[in-house]
Amino acid sequence: MLMFLLSFAVASAAKMEPFIVGGTKAPISDWPFITYIEISEFSFFASACGGSLISSQTVLTAAHCLDDFTESKTSEGITFKIYMGHSNHARAKMIREVIDYETPKQYSPDDADVTADIGIMFLKRPVNFVANVQKAILQRSFSLNNDRNLVVAGWGNTEPSDDSSSSLWLKAVEVKAKAYRRCRDLNRVICAKNTEEYPYSGDSGGPVVNAITRHQVGIVSVRDVITGITIMTNVPEYWEWIRGTQLKLFQKFCGKGE
Repeated sequence: MLMFLLSFAVASAAKMEPFIVGGTKAPISDWPFITYIEISEFSFFASACGGSLISSQTVLTAAHCLDDFTESKTSEGITFKIYMGHSNHARAKMIREVIDYETPKQYSPDDADVTADIGIMFLKRPVNFVANVQKAILQRSFSLNNDRNLVVAGWGNTEPSDDSSSSLWLKAVEVKAKAYRRCRDLNRVICAKNTEEYPYSGDSGGPVVNAITRHQVGIVSVRDVITGITIMTNVPEYWEWIRGTQLKLFQKFCGKGE
């Protein structure tokens, strides 16, 4: 199976595939917890991902948005910057630098099925919560009966082509979760398939929410280009890891921010 990570990369475009193809413009008031993650190498733009604010100083995203760009967390020249609070990320006023991140030990950039594709970033300074900058509500459990109708948003590519550009404006698309055969052997994931409108490059790491409750149940991970199935990390499956990792990061940096 051909699997493509959904981050948008200039240097690594050959292994990437774009994201919200189709969809509609989404007001930031509907997604006050979403973040745009800019990844730079020696001050030059290298890639972009999505994420969600889960506390005043932590952002939830995909592990491949982190480990796939850094050989280690101290890799020289790699920096992450977080933009929040505006549907056009270039106009965001709430911007924070990242000083550390954590991913599960099970995650490996060489794993084609991206096991444990989840990560938490720690911000240099806490954010100021305002109307358009809020924490995501993470759902404690997931079931196909109650959480079949999902919505995904991001700033990724808008057309399924190599020369398509990413969107300046936040876009959203509805997807339906289903127990596809392709996903039965994968661990702790949610799967959905849309043929006309779907996530594409630049939207990796972005939040997947229940269309009714607006609670986050998933993280955009990869798309199988043969079957058209989008694979998303099942957030409730990592509830304890998220809680423990946030605590670890706050204990490590408490009082050390600027």
